[in-house]
Amino acid sequence: MIFTLKSRLSWALGLLFVWVALASAQDTRLRHAFSSDEINTDIERLQEILQAMHPGLHLYISPKDLQDAFEAARIQNGESRTLRQAFLNLAGVLDKVRCGHTFASVPNAAQQELTDGAVFFPLPLKFLNGRAFVNHKSVELPCGVEVLSINGLALEKLVPQLMPFVTGDGFVDTYRYELLNDSFAMSLAIAFPQRGQFLVEYRTPQGDVTMKTVQGIGGEELENRMKTVAFGPPHLLPYRFRLVQPDTVLMAIDTFDNDFGSPPFRIYRQFLSKAFKALEKSPEVKNLILDLRLNEGGYMRNEMLLYSFLTEKPFREMQEGDATRNTIAFKENLSRLYQTRGMIKGYERRLGRELEPANSGFELSEDWIPQLLPDERRFEGDLYVLISGRTFSAGAAICSRLREADRAVFIGEETGGVHGTFTAGTTLVYSLPNTEIEVAVPILKYSTLKEGSPETGRGVKPDHQVRARPEDINSGEDRVLQFALELIKRLPQDQ
Repeated sequence: MIFTLKSRLSWALGLLFVWVALASAQDTRLRHAFSSDEINTDIERLQEILQAMHPGLHLYISPKDLQDAFEAARIQNGESRTLRQAFLNLAGVLDKVRCGHTFASVPNAAQQELTDGAVFFPLPLKFLNGRAFVNHKSVELPCGVEVLSINGLALEKLVPQLMPFVTGDGFVDTYRYELLNDSFAMSLAIAFPQRGQFLVEYRTPQGDVTMKTVQGIGGEELENRMKTVAFGPPHLLPYRFRLVQPDTVLMAIDTFDNDFGSPPFRIYRQFLSKAFKALEKSPEVKNLILDLRLNEGGYMRNEMLLYSFLTEKPFREMQEGDATRNTIAFKENLSRLYQTRGMIKGYERRLGRELEPANSGFELSEDWIPQLLPDERRFEGDLYVLISGRTFSAGAAICSRLREADRAVFIGEETGGVHGTFTAGTTLVYSLPNTEIEVAVPILKYSTLKEGSPETGRGVKPDHQVRARPEDINSGEDRVLQFALELIKRLPQDQ
């Protein structure tokens, strides 16, 4: 029962602001109005679904506070709300659960309408410490300048309003900002009927503040720009292995997924086998730098396979796995875009087979918790792990293992995924009956640590915090990797 959504970038995010703009046909569905009965019925159904299926609903919020949030989202009889406004209410409530695998999307038809006809904010952005910088060398504004406002709305006010719709685990904001890097333009297109132009106020590295009007672009051009950003462009290969110093190898693993365009499991397994075989035949290599900064998770089996090459002791996938029930509630509301009838039946067969009653819910049977032995070719040298806010889900889980075992030195930023207990696994996608807003709900709670996390709702924190600077956007300097290499060079002298 180890399936995880790799990414939410294909899911639209939505919110509502006071934005002076002209309505157009590109957002007809988002401007469609629903009655109070329709809105309140969807709110009630969302609450019922979460209470029935979400195993970590109250990790970070009390039942009373969540109930109060649902009550506040309801609207008075006789009133109406647009789809935008309804989405604002529901996404705001979901954000209070503080689960990065629990989020909402506007209906697929509304998203498709935007994709086909919307104009998008044309400037890829990189968020650093809550500030937004232009992250492209061939766009209308100079690369690296700080964006201060868009169409008169200050970024310092806009970003906090966006945050409830870029959900993350616990009290970690780093993952949210990583998602915002990727989804900023789509978020604006969903939030506001665009005019085709954007008035951007920005500040240069020299401190000069100026304004410029930039033209919106289509979805295809936006996609191309996002593939060619200045800082952090996507790699052609998700797995990389190279010698970076005579005694040091860099291994990058950008995903533990085998879906959504990622290589199949056999390719991943072959990569690890060849890499650790090469390390076994290279006794001069004393240090392994494991780069997980782009790893948003995926299948836990992939995470476990990697860990088997790094540990000396047998281990299990989790200490325990909890669920609220061993059947799926509200099957009539499951989105058929994401789950076929056959898939739903398969999920229920697995739930019935793998879960057993425990306390007030269910837990994963010991027989269904995978266990692995250390691999014969395990690496026994020094391990350095590069982490970032994008290190999430299964990507953060392996960091939790390594931290608990005191096996590695961590460099970079706090992981976006929490350290210890989180909800993931099979993720169901529901479509609410009236608005058709789609909601992702994970149904398994993982407890990965033997003694629990010392800080509730926080990620794995680095031993050495190293962050990108605004000037790195233009230069492309990898300060995190450079720090790791310099640290390795210093250590023999310190010992």
